[in-house]
Amino acid sequence: MQDVMLPLIRKAELVQLVVNVAKTRLSMGDAAEVALIDTDQIGVFAVIRVRWLGIFPHRARRMIGLLGPAASAVILPSLRHGDHLRVRIVGLTPEHLAASGKAEVHVSIWGDPARILSVQSDQVVMTTPVAD
Repeated sequence: MQDVMLPLIRKAELVQLVVNVAKTRLSMGDAAEVALIDTDQIGVFAVIRVRWLGIFPHRARRMIGLLGPAASAVILPSLRHGDHLRVRIVGLTPEHLAASGKAEVHVSIWGDPARILSVQSDQVVMTTPVAD
């Protein structure tokens, strides 16, 4: 069965990066994954270059950062339901190239918008108009 994949978030910046972006060998277009870490925090994971015992390089799945609160609110219903989400890295600025000295990582998240629309419609409360 084919799933409808439409952009849920075109570009979201990760907050609280836990890796040195320049050393991970991440590049634009790399696949990533999202996972629920806390009740309202979503972590972004990717396969990055790490060193075992500080000497031997290999690639492992590690958390690179957290989604911001606005992006988390958008995809939280899909993630809780277990929907398939496609996450790609769409923007990278390593520490040595950033004007502020802080690295930046942006991701794009694609999925089925039906879950988000159904949750948003459940939250809409209709009120009766007040007659003048």
